[in-house]
Amino acid sequence: MCALRVYVEVTRRRFFVALLIALLILVLSFMAQLAFGAVTLNPLRVLEDGLREILTATTGIARYRLERALAGVVVGASLALSGYLIQTTTRNPLGDPYLLGISSGALFAVVLTFALPASAITLFVVRPFAALIGGIIAYLLTLLIASKAGMTPTSIVLSGVAVGTFFYSASLFPQYFILRDIHKVFAWSMGSLVVVNLNKPIAIALALTACTIYSCVSRNVLNALSISDDFVRDLGRDPSRERVILTAMAAVLASFCVAYFGVIGFVGLASPHFARRLLGSGDARYIIPLSLVFGASMLSLTDVVAKTVFYPIEVPVNVIVSLVGAPTLAAIMVGMRRHARG
Repeated sequence: MCALRVYVEVTRRRFFVALLIALLILVLSFMAQLAFGAVTLNPLRVLEDGLREILTATTGIARYRLERALAGVVVGASLALSGYLIQTTTRNPLGDPYLLGISSGALFAVVLTFALPASAITLFVVRPFAALIGGIIAYLLTLLIASKAGMTPTSIVLSGVAVGTFFYSASLFPQYFILRDIHKVFAWSMGSLVVVNLNKPIAIALALTACTIYSCVSRNVLNALSISDDFVRDLGRDPSRERVILTAMAAVLASFCVAYFGVIGFVGLASPHFARRLLGSGDARYIIPLSLVFGASMLSLTDVVAKTVFYPIEVPVNVIVSLVGAPTLAAIMVGMRRHARG
């Protein structure tokens, strides 16, 4: 009992230290977003001017930088929570909306909406709804194929790669036969925070808030799901129902991000793993907030790199994120192999 108390106390201290450091990194990356661009500016001045431009409904560089910085925070946090929910509910350490085909399914549905007239309804109603349907269909196909292959972590990921490749390739056809502009879907598939206005991060933030609240309230269920369905039943909950709800929330978050900012991979994979590695624990009450902050920091930092390092060329943020995510995926797979041998 004493050892358990010591473990809990050590985990709690690690959490607060890690959260403090992660929040500091997030603040610094947010300020860097405001400061760096074609012209380097005082980030505090940009913040002040950006808020004033938003309140007065005027447009300027300060407002654009502030809206882009906010988008990096909410999109990164949303992808991190989506990845955490998928990893936990499937008990698959390689779970991620990008790897499981959700993002590509959402991309295919979004591309179809490009043929519709540009309007507020198309952007904020039709496109997110289409992305959600596409993401869910892709995820269900991934699970269906994986179930035929044994439903192991590896089979789920390979099924997701197959489904994702199919939907990504399918998303190219409408460009030739409907839009005749291949560059549009290519840019969307790379993921970018360039095209942003305040309504987009607000819409994603609302979905993120609702999903975060439900996840925190269901932290005991999430901890139980990560171990066994029997533990969920001991809590008086239906594991199948909870899994459907939680994976649906993951699909909603990922699909909203794709609908507004294109495909951004690996944030959902890496953020929860960074949190678990630092804490040495998988307790949802610690992993959820830490994953959110890590995801927000990761995307904010990589977006700063994307728009500054190769200036005047701005690299899609998904390219930079993948340079971090790919080694993370390799490290996870090596760790899984060593654990299996042990």
